Amino acid sequence: MEMFIVELVAVFVIAVLVGIIFRYFGLPSIIGHVLSGFMIGFVGFVSFPSIDILEKLGVLGVTLLLFLVGLEMDWKEITKVGKEAVLLFIGQTVLLMVIYIIFGLFLIKFSGLTAVLFAVTMTFSSTIVVVKVLSEKKELNSFSGRLSLGILLLQDVLAIGLLVFLPSFGKGININGLGILFLKLILLILAVNVVGHMIISQIMKHVIKTAEDLVLFSLAWFVLVVFGTVRLTGLSPEVGGLLAGLSLSTSWGHFQIVSKIRIIRDVFLTLFFVLLGFQVGLGSIDWNLVMILIPMIVVVKFLISHLVSRMIGLSGRNAIQIGINMTQTSEFSLVVLSIGLLAGFWNESLVKAVTLAALFSMALSTILISKAEKLSIKIGKLSKFLFVFGGKNKQIKVAYKNHVVLVGCDRTGKGILSFLNRIGEKTVVVDFNPQVVADLKKRGEAVIYADATDPDILDLANMTEAKLIILTIKNVNDSLSLISELNNRNIDVAIIADAEGIVQAKELYKAGVSYVILPHFVSGWHLGQIIKKYGNDKKTLIRYRKNQDNILKNIYEGEY
Repeated sequence: MEMFIVELVAVFVIAVLVGIIFRYFGLPSIIGHVLSGFMIGFVGFVSFPSIDILEKLGVLGVTLLLFLVGLEMDWKEITKVGKEAVLLFIGQTVLLMVIYIIFGLFLIKFSGLTAVLFAVTMTFSSTIVVVKVLSEKKELNSFSGRLSLGILLLQDVLAIGLLVFLPSFGKGININGLGILFLKLILLILAVNVVGHMIISQIMKHVIKTAEDLVLFSLAWFVLVVFGTVRLTGLSPEVGGLLAGLSLSTSWGHFQIVSKIRIIRDVFLTLFFVLLGFQVGLGSIDWNLVMILIPMIVVVKFLISHLVSRMIGLSGRNAIQIGINMTQTSEFSLVVLSIGLLAGFWNESLVKAVTLAALFSMALSTILISKAEKLSIKIGKLSKFLFVFGGKNKQIKVAYKNHVVLVGCDRTGKGILSFLNRIGEKTVVVDFNPQVVADLKKRGEAVIYADATDPDILDLANMTEAKLIILTIKNVNDSLSLISELNNRNIDVAIIADAEGIVQAKELYKAGVSYVILPHFVSGWHLGQIIKKYGNDKKTLIRYRKNQDNILKNIYEGEY
């Protein structure tokens, strides 16, 4: 036992340090955890008796992961993902499954059922990777970011379903057996949710007085549900963890539970991914399969996601960014592969190959997503010729002259458009967000559904006859691309652009912009003028706010 403690401490310390190093270089720490396990397994540092205990701790980590997934599951968000996200999810999943089924049947020689389960597993992309990189880029609330999160949320629901039934499929498909399993699952869900919502949640709200007791009580409920799930129904502990979380998802203080238990989960989940890497480090690796799987994940997922995005009518930029966001394998895929290995669906050689390919895909995808803006400009030109679907989004050139062209009408652009309309300026809006375009068309605005980097918008918006071009897009590379195209065609027109900071402002001025808006400077100056004019007179400020409210309601109708 003493030797196990020493090995456990050493394994955990190595995994944490390697994970920190990977996070420092902008890569997911999960890659560092798996690679540390690979190195430990390769040198034979951990004894075999300790491996068995580590496996059980790893299962506990996955079970806690699903407990928190259930706690944080917001069914309202699932209903808000929108038609585009649902269509993308269905189209992407079906096409990828077809490709991976063919791959499994003919290259790996799987049976039919195993090929289908493997194909479903490989369709998942990583929520951790996408959310992390998009959050750092502050693009989580962009149109492509919201769609990507919608797809990932639906994938997580599918992954959870697969985790529930995968162990049962290992015994072969039996209609009676599946029927009994469904019945057990339904009864278990009803029992856990009724007790959880009606009794456990009420005890938490009216009896529990401290955050420590709240966490300990929720863990006691978690252990009880997991024990009952395994003993009474024969289902996996992961299912029990998920159901325990779902039963407390609407309870008082569930945010506190999540914040406290997340640390415990990370400890055990780190051991799970270390064990995955450890298993990869034992024995030989099929490097040929790894080299085939990497493009099967990165390239095929990008092409399919991009294709489906264009088919449902998204612009080239959105389609490219969604495609890039999907270019990795999910951490859920690794969990499913591990459970499938225990159920006898595939061998260790496949799990090793897929795990290594998944690590490469996560690392490569992190870089691709961080460089998505520059990549989308380059890929967009090729995409325009490869993915054309009957002119669904064909735009008609506007006949305006001596007009204003407003590129980007989501946030700052809305206020500018409202002012231009009030002073009677003829304005043409260019935007690549279909929701924004649809709303503007309903209001009778002249709008073009296109990307700022598409050279065609110069003709479509008749920029040669325009008197002013206003760029409110946040990506400076997009602005510079459009300005470069205007310079190449010798179109001499006044340009106002938006910039996040001084460095971007200098770049834009150097490119030929007439005036640059700096939102932080403008808001500071505006606040200074308010203080100068109204001082600390509360009544006057409230009256000023009411006037502002009326303006904001007109500009952001339905949102404010």
